[in-house]
Amino acid sequence: MAKHAGAARVGLTLSYMDHEVALDVRDDGRGFDPAEAKGFGLVAMRQRIEALSGTLQVESEPGAGTAISASLPAEAAEAPETATAPETATAPEIPEGARS
Repeated sequence: MAKHAGAARVGLTLSYMDHEVALDVRDDGRGFDPAEAKGFGLVAMRQRIEALSGTLQVESEPGAGTAISASLPAEAAEAPETATAPETATAPEIPEGARS
């Protein structure tokens, strides 16, 4: 936050509700016009959250800080049928002579 927003203060709120988990982040930084935002940061955040059936809201204006709210369903969304389950990894066995 200090690097990008020039913020002196940042507030985080994590809320657990019956069917939703919400994260709110707000700062007192320099702010920006969301309609003129450049870069991939907010786009990537929105894509990741929407891929999990969530929502992202951004409120900001120059000189007035920024507030970002992300909400996700409390229960995991059904995985797409094309997705495969991740494989379980196991640690390699260490030969007895190599153990310390």
